[in-house]
This record gives sequence, structure tokens and C-alpha cells, in this order.
Amino acid sequence: MKHLLFFILGLPLVVLSIPPVEPPKAPVVPSEIPPQIEVRQPGVKLTLLAEHPALVTPVGIDVDAQNNIYLVSSHTHFPPAGYAGPKHDEVLVFDREGKNRRVFYNKTDATMHVKVGPDGWIYLSERARILRIKDTNGDGVADVEETMAVLDTAGVHPHDGLSGMAWDPDGTLLFSLGENFAQAWTLTSKDGVKMTGRGEGGVFRCNPDGTKLRRVAGGFWNPFGLFVRADGEIFAADNDPGSRPPCRLLSIVEGADYGYQKAYGSDPVHPFVAWNGELRGTIGMIYPSGEAPCALVPMGGGVIVPSWSNHCLDYFPLTRKGAGYSSERIELLHGGEYFRPTGIAQGPDGNFYMTDWVFSSYELHGRGRLWKLEIDQSKATWVKKTMDPLNAASRLAKDLREGRAKLSTQQLFDHARGSDAYLSDAALAALARESTAWTTKSLKALPDKDRVWALVALRRVDLKEEKWVRALLPDADSEVRFECLRWIADAVLVSFSSDVEQMLSQPISDYRLFEAVLATWNTLRGKPEAGVTDASVLMERITNASTPNRLKGFALRLVSATHPKMNVPLLRDLLAANDAFLSLEVVRTLVARNTDDARGTLAEIAADEAQPAELRADAIVGLSGSGGAGHHALLVQLAVDNNLAVRNEALRALRLSTLDDVAKKAVRETARLHPESSSLVRALLDPASINADRPKFEDTGAWLKRLEALPGKGNAEVGRRIFSHPSMALCSSCHRHSGRGNVVGPDLSFIAQQGDLQSILQSILEPNRDVAPQFFPTLLKLKDGSDFIPVGSNTSKLASTLNPHCFV
Repeated sequence: MKHLLFFILGLPLVVLSIPPVEPPKAPVVPSEIPPQIEVRQPGVKLTLLAEHPALVTPVGIDVDAQNNIYLVSSHTHFPPAGYAGPKHDEVLVFDREGKNRRVFYNKTDATMHVKVGPDGWIYLSERARILRIKDTNGDGVADVEETMAVLDTAGVHPHDGLSGMAWDPDGTLLFSLGENFAQAWTLTSKDGVKMTGRGEGGVFRCNPDGTKLRRVAGGFWNPFGLFVRADGEIFAADNDPGSRPPCRLLSIVEGADYGYQKAYGSDPVHPFVAWNGELRGTIGMIYPSGEAPCALVPMGGGVIVPSWSNHCLDYFPLTRKGAGYSSERIELLHGGEYFRPTGIAQGPDGNFYMTDWVFSSYELHGRGRLWKLEIDQSKATWVKKTMDPLNAASRLAKDLREGRAKLSTQQLFDHARGSDAYLSDAALAALARESTAWTTKSLKALPDKDRVWALVALRRVDLKEEKWVRALLPDADSEVRFECLRWIADAVLVSFSSDVEQMLSQPISDYRLFEAVLATWNTLRGKPEAGVTDASVLMERITNASTPNRLKGFALRLVSATHPKMNVPLLRDLLAANDAFLSLEVVRTLVARNTDDARGTLAEIAADEAQPAELRADAIVGLSGSGGAGHHALLVQLAVDNNLAVRNEALRALRLSTLDDVAKKAVRETARLHPESSSLVRALLDPASINADRPKFEDTGAWLKRLEALPGKGNAEVGRRIFSHPSMALCSSCHRHSGRGNVVGPDLSFIAQQGDLQSILQSILEPNRDVAPQFFPTLLKLKDGSDFIPVGSNTSKLASTLNPHCFV
């Protein structure tokens, strides 16, 4: 346990969607498609107002001052071959009872949302256009159309372009853009303002007539759902998490970066992608929403969010936490397979109106529903009645963003480094304003801890400005260099191509910096999606004679041990380089291969007394549980070795094996001669003794005292071997550290920067106590009574029963 903590803490030693080329086949819809609604909270009532064929495949919805319901009925979202519906989408109008249907407009395609605006205008978002329409002659049909903004791009997927819309109380219109299938785009407003991007969603603002366009925030996947509260605060529901679940409920602030860039591909690991505020200057989620949220509306001091994939409607009360918010999920109602809510809006009567796509098919299927949701406030005890007022932190953040708070530069740096992401973001905005007086000389003179945050602030001013990056790319601090590389990649500064390529032939000592160099190099050569997981690129680095041995070792961490070209002969050739660092990485890859030929090589290394003890100890880990001829005998022999590292790893490797009387006698003698190994001998000979006097897992204080009472100091290398041990702690089966392991659970590479000893120990002892939202588990109960954990689902909440992280 102590060694594992030292390793984790880093203490010193002592969904891809592609438009079809041809129309898809018509989906087969069952004749019976009941919504199967179950109300989960008091005071909630759902009433069906209208359904197919009066409306089909509906998406966006809004309600005007007379309680007329406007909704978009889609006829262009993947129409199947032979689709009999209208050629274009329809904007339909119903009265408050779902009656008196009429077609208000039918000239748009890939229409995502509708919003009632001032002066009789109705605003629409198409995939590549924001427009407004109006009925000028009173016949109930729009006869005037004005384009407000146009998206110029090669992207054509119907729902990753322009989508959500919301009105700010100040009279401006907000609208959102999805990740656009990673295609470059140019957004041009009515008055000629142009903005560009590549593969990241954004939120924008303009006047009601389409003028004075500006970007509010970026770093989203598809922020379909948008709304602005009466106090001007903006909230969004990000519709898709890709390979980084879950979907996100977000608080949107001006100028902020929410971390996601589709241009970097869909792999769950990329050094320049954050989903929950993992990178400097990015903001994470308030709380995870249900899968595929398409809208959100305010309700008291919280928001209601429908989930298309989870067939439910959830309420999230918003509680101030620092300058941001915390929340919880309260399920209001849940439907069956044929309840798939999309849009939701509130009418002047206080009720909510909701569209329902009904069927799972993305292709048009001719089904749809319109619902009314009523909330009886006298019974709805779950409702947070009022919005929280500004607290000290949120007031300071607001004042910093708006330029009213006057803090010293050092105070701003201190807030930027703080744990409150919203306050940090506000401090960065203030530092960006101050940066007009900075020079490269003054920047270089800052302490390391401030210099790196100065770079993050400067990104906000002009990402295309190269002088700051040019000045600091050679910096001695690896984190400063990391931020320079992130800047180069995000801005695609090709003028740095030769500099970055040269770095791949230099002896980089920091693994995180290596990832950043590799990802930047891939971006500058036109393959940003290659990131750090492109096996062909990594294998080229490993086999390239000019690659420094340390970088070959780093690359080995990232390539699957079972890659077809990652064979034992190649690994033996790398061992022949006789480089201490590279040899350790080769052995760790051999351990991960878990094959007979790999174990044969590991056995040679483990038995070779001429090899360094740490290398032999790593090799012994791979022999744990081996049924190979002679491996058990070798482990027994090594369990009495005079070297501490070799002896202890052999004792651990034997933990789950059966010893004969001769072997038992030998290890007992080891305990007598080497008291420092006696606890491992006892665990081997009497497994029940491991738990004999251990405190309860939830008693973190008692465990801390137990650790403090142990003799000697923790050894991070021993902890690392336990972390990736194939038959003991099994940490690396779910977690990643410094490139090795899996990403079912959180990446633990920087856990030492995110918690103290007590909190990390508590996470090991009680893995289900505090689970980050992006790692909530999914457990399916099958009809036969068995449990099924879907591939990619986090299992850490089950770990306390399956493996309490305490086999060490």
C-alpha cells in the first residue's frame, strides 16, 4: 500500500457519424410503439397533445406569447430511399391543446431549432445557416425570409453544424455550432463579420438582425441545448461525449474554453483535449447529463434537461460552488424504448412543451409526438425554488471578467493557479487585458509558476501571434514548453514544423512533454487526429535508428503490447541497446504481452544476476501466475535471493500459487534471515493473515496511522510494479499512468497534483465513494439474472466488492 501510494503520488525514492453516400433503407418500425412513461417525482404530469402523422421526427420547439407551439418537423435528416414526406422540413404551429395544426414554413433543410423572436420574427437554425422568417400578411404562413449568418464548410452531417438558439435578456441572440465533423469552417454574419475554426463547437452571439457577431466560448462537441437565465448567466447541454462520456451540463462564461476539439480525433486520450477541465485554462462540467441531451429550460433555481438516449427527463438544481456550480440529477420521468425527447420550451401558461423523436433510427421513420409537461409546485418538493444569488467568488469572477475588479498582477496569477476553474478563467481574462504591457523579456523574467499561466492568458489575445511561443519554446521548464506546443498545435503554426520535428530526435526527459511533441508533430504534418495513439507512427519512432532511446521507451508505453509488429524479436533487439531506461520499458511491454515467448525472455532476465536488480524485479512481475515449465521453481529460487527488490517481487509473484514443503521451508528461512521481507512471507504462507488486523476500509485515519508506523520509506518503483501487476492490484486494467494502462477509469498521471495523501488513500480504499462524473459506471442486469458491464463502461463503483484495491 505504501509503495503504491509513493508511485501514484510521484514521491521520490527512498461516435463517428458519416453521411451516407446513397439514401439508407427505410427503418422497420414496429406497429406498437408505446411510450411507457413512468413518473418518478411528485407533482409531475405528462399529457400527449399530438402525434404522427400530424407531426413526424420533430426536433426544436418554442412557444409564443399566445401559447402557440412552433416546432420543426424534420424531413431531410437522412431521408431513406423512397421517403414519401415533403421535400423540405416543416415549421408547424399547434395551439396549446395540440390542435389547429398548420404549416408555417417549408423551405429549409437540416433544420435543427426554432425560436420565437421579437416583432413577429421566427428564427431558425439550419445546419449551415441562421435565418429568420415572418408572416407579413396575416395568413398564418411566413412569406419573408432573411439570412443572418452562413456557415461555409465542407461538413454536411445534418446535426453537427449550427443548432441551438436562445435569447439573452439584453435582446441579443445566442446560437451554437457543433464540432462540424472536424471540418474547417468560416461563419459569416449579415454585416460581413467572419469567424473561422476547425473541429470545435462554439457559442456565438449577435443582434436580432444578424449584425455584430462575436464568439462567446469554444471547446464543445455539440451544445444543442442553450438558454440564458434572467440574470444573464448562460447554460448549455453538450450533446455528445464521443469516447469521453458523459454528456455535459455546462455553465458558459464569455471567452472560456471548454476543452474539446474534434480535430484531434476520437481517441479517449490526447494531451490537448480536456472534457472536464483537465487542461490549464479550460472549464469542465457542472454535472453529467443524460446521453444525447438536445435542449434545456430553466425551472426555479435549476434546469430541466431531456435525454434522447436515456428516454428520460431530468432536473438539475444549480447550487453555487465557488464561482461555478454543483448539482445532482433528479429523474422526473422515464419512458420506454419509444420515448426519445428532443426539444423542450416553456409557454406563458407556465407549462412545458416537448417534442419526441419516438424511434431510435437517425433515418426518417414517420413517427413523432408532442407532449405537455405540467409541474404542480405545491407537490414538487424536488424543485429548487429560487436561483442562488452571487457569492463572493462568483461576484469577484464577474467583476474580473468585466474589468471592474482591480487586483495586482500577482493576485491574478494566484487566482489563475487556484482550484476554482471559473475564478481561474476570470483571472486569465484579466491577465489577458494586462498583457498589452508585456514583452518577451518581461515574460521570461517571471517565475516558472507564473510564466506558464502567462502563456495560457496570452492564448486568449491572439492565438496566431508567434512571438511568445518563439521566445519560450526553448524554456527549461517542461510545463512552459508543453503550453508552447499546445499553442502551436491549436493554432497550427506550421512555421514551427522543423523545431517540433527536431524535438523528436532530442533526449526529452519528461513523458508528458513527449506526448505533446508527438501530438504537435502529427498536427503540423496534417494529421491532428493521429494524436499519441497512431500505432504506425509510434512503431516508426521505435524502429527508427535516429530516435533517442528514451523516446523509444516513451513510444513503447503507447503501443499495444499485442500489436502485430510488436514481437519478441524486436523487443530483444531493443534490449540489446543496453540502455537502462529503454530496457525497463521493454520489460514492461513484455509483461503486458502475457505470452509464453514473452515470459521466456522475462525468465532469462529475472535469472540473470548480471542484470540490474530493478530490471530483474520488473521481469519477475511478468512471471506471476505463469504455468510455464520451470517458472515456478525459478520464482521459489528468487524468493530467497539476497537482493531486496528481487526477493520481494518473487514473493509477491508466488502469492496465488501453491508451495510444496521444501519451498515453504525455504521462504520461512528467508523471513528469518531478512526480517524486512517477513510480512510478504506471512502473506504468502497464511493469506488470511492479510486482513487479520486491518482497519475498516472507510477508516482512512486508521490506515494513515498504520502506514506511518511502518518502518522505512515508500518506494515509488515498487508501487509502480504493484500498479501494473497482472495478478494482484490490477490497477492498470482500468487506470492509466504515464502512458501505460487503460482509460476505463481516471488517468492517474497527475493525481499527485490533484489531492493530498489522505484523499488519495481514501480513493484507493473506497473507490466507489467519490466517482468523477465522466467515470460513472454502467451495469446491465440481464434476464437470466447475470450482470453485464458494457465495454468501455467504468467499473470502479464495483471495485470495492470485486477488488478493493488492497491486494498489495
